Amino acid sequence: MLYEAEGYLLTEARCESPESRQYRVRDFWAWHRSFENFRSRFQSEYERFGSWILSDGLIEKEQFLGAYYEELGGEEDDSAVI
Repeated sequence: MLYEAEGYLLTEARCESPESRQYRVRDFWAWHRSFENFRSRFQSEYERFGSWILSDGLIEKEQFLGAYYEELGGEEDDSAVI
C-alpha cells in the first residue's frame, strides 16, 4: 500500500524494549496532505491488513501515537512524520 502512495518517503522501525517486544514504526511523508490522501484512499485495505496481522498473531496491538509536522519553509513544504 505505502509504495503506491504519492508522497511516501520511507518507514523506520526501532525496537523500544526487547523484553516486552515493543517496536516503534514511523512513516515519513513528503507532505502532510500526501498522508491524508493515503488514509482516505487506502482506509479499507489498511483495516484489512491490520485485522490480518492481529489474527495471525504477528502483533498483539497497534496504537497510533500521532502525526507530527515539521515546517520546512512554507505551508506547501510541510513534511509529515507519522
